[in-house]
Amino acid sequence: MNKQNEATPRRNFLTNSVKGTLALGVGMSAFASLLQSFTFAEDEDSGLLLQGAGSITTEAQFRAAIAGPVNTSMMSSQLATAQATNQYAKQFAGFELEETRGMISILKDMGTTPPPPDAKAQAMMTQMKSATGPAFDKAYITAQRQTHQLLQTLTQGYLASPAPAKTNTMEMHGRHIATLALATIKEHVAITQRLSSVVGS
Repeated sequence: MNKQNEATPRRNFLTNSVKGTLALGVGMSAFASLLQSFTFAEDEDSGLLLQGAGSITTEAQFRAAIAGPVNTSMMSSQLATAQATNQYAKQFAGFELEETRGMISILKDMGTTPPPPDAKAQAMMTQMKSATGPAFDKAYITAQRQTHQLLQTLTQGYLASPAPAKTNTMEMHGRHIATLALATIKEHVAITQRLSSVVGS
């Protein structure tokens, strides 16, 4: 069986739950406004530190914040499925590509269109496209580790914000989805950290 066509119960549940319970989109102006509340600093381990993730207090803001990183992860993973030479990096890329394609489809269904890659994402993709062999594997896994650490920060920041009233069904379901997503994100952080030692990143 083709592993890229496999679907875990957890991912099926995540996909169906999001499509069935969240329908409110957010425009690019809201996304830009949200980004202005963030500040970034370099971090020795992760390469970045996001401050201001606590500004994410609604499920719409959360979707807007993760759309860019998810899209970047999808583009880099698509490249890695063809260009990675390490078998474990290539396998991870296949799983990540399947997952991010599903998430992007969900976001678009809800009206949240991923923004164009920013300067940092463009530089990363340029570096990866020009790399070959072990250098490519290192660049890809490093980018994936940093992207998932960013997603973890965004998700934890959202979940740490004041809980909505239980009668607010959409916001409550948004938190449920974020909680499920966080488990997968943490899993991928751990995997990419282990792969970093394999590919030398």
